[in-house]
Amino acid sequence: MPRFSLLRAVAGAIVLILASGVALGAQQAPPVADSVTADSLVPERVTDARAAQDEVIRNELQAVFDRVPGLDRVDVTVDAGVVRLVGTVINGGTRTRAVELASAMDGVLFVDDRIRESTSLEEQLDPTWDRLRDLGYGAVAKLPLIVVALIIIALATWIGSLLARWSGPSFLRTRNPFLQGLIRRFVQGLVVVIGIIVALDLLDATALVGAVAGTAGLAGLALGFAFKDIVENYLAGTLMAMRQPFAKNDHIVVDKFEGKVVRLTPRETILMSIQGNHIRIPNAMIFRNPMVNYTRNPLRRFEFEYGIGAADDLDAARQVAVSTLTAMEGVLADPPPESHVIAIGDSSVTMRSMAWVDQREAEFLRVRSEAIRIVKTKLEEAGLTLPSPEYLIRMQRDGDAPAPTVAGTARPVPPVPPAPTVQADVSVDRTVDEQIAVERQVSDEPDLLDEEPPRR
Repeated sequence: MPRFSLLRAVAGAIVLILASGVALGAQQAPPVADSVTADSLVPERVTDARAAQDEVIRNELQAVFDRVPGLDRVDVTVDAGVVRLVGTVINGGTRTRAVELASAMDGVLFVDDRIRESTSLEEQLDPTWDRLRDLGYGAVAKLPLIVVALIIIALATWIGSLLARWSGPSFLRTRNPFLQGLIRRFVQGLVVVIGIIVALDLLDATALVGAVAGTAGLAGLALGFAFKDIVENYLAGTLMAMRQPFAKNDHIVVDKFEGKVVRLTPRETILMSIQGNHIRIPNAMIFRNPMVNYTRNPLRRFEFEYGIGAADDLDAARQVAVSTLTAMEGVLADPPPESHVIAIGDSSVTMRSMAWVDQREAEFLRVRSEAIRIVKTKLEEAGLTLPSPEYLIRMQRDGDAPAPTVAGTARPVPPVPPAPTVQADVSVDRTVDEQIAVERQVSDEPDLLDEEPPRR
């Protein structure tokens, strides 16, 4: 026991000595980490030349900021080429402008942007009030010019209204009320536009005209694509109103549609068929497709074909047809009627007769119908045959000799008693025209056609 107590005491003494030495060393050793951190917080001193350059940069940049609206509340400090911006601005654009101005200075190495955007309502509204105040002052300063510009516009409007009431020079006059109104509105609008341009030029605001014209052009292009069919029909209607390819009551055929013209509207053409039905055709369709106008030339030729027996006298048949047509009421003597042989068939010879009708004096279909009837009657009275196709069938037994055939023989035709040659009425049929007149009275649709038909 005494031995173990002695060892324990020696060990404790050794531990106590080591602990005392460590504590003493810790007190005498220099604080390495703390000294390094403290030294790093102290920036290195710049040279006198660099400091002078920094001062020049700060003074120049601060002078610029003090004179730029919106940057007068930004303070500038410069240290070793590093620019620090502190303050408030009203928007991000002004803040970006401040950074760009600082970066553009010679000798600036880095820009420390510490600018804040102001959230004050008063500060945000100040620039707006300033612009409005400047605009008001400018308007007051230009008040005499504004009055003169308004007088110019009023004078141009008055002159345009006078020209709109004037029928214009003789080469612009037309019977078409639509075209008259179109020309007058164009002249009036042209004078007013010239007056507005002169007034804007006086106010030094001609750039506004270009902006408005560009916007109107883009809007017109967009509307043109959106309403292509409508615009196309209106444009075709305007062009047809100017060209007048047909007049009221003209008998026309477009594509598969046939009838007499009731009216031409800005978008469509209205026809009345021979059966009395209304037909509405888009103007673009009439403008694009071929059109037949039976009325524009009052003289119209009709023709019809018929067969004469192969054994009959063709010259006699031709003379009978021509003389019959010449004597008819409604058939013109000049140009004279004609009759021609056009084909030889199996059982007949085909002939064609033709004659002219003045549609102002006689109805075309009625004259043609009577011509066919009377020519047929006269041919039969002259002993000429109008055979129908015939087929001869021969039956024989095996071994029988074939029966002889006789060429050129025709079936005997029993005599036909003479028919009366009293001609039916061939006067002009006004039924459809009368219905068109009634329709025009009850309808209020615009009509782009002339009040009077063109001279023929």
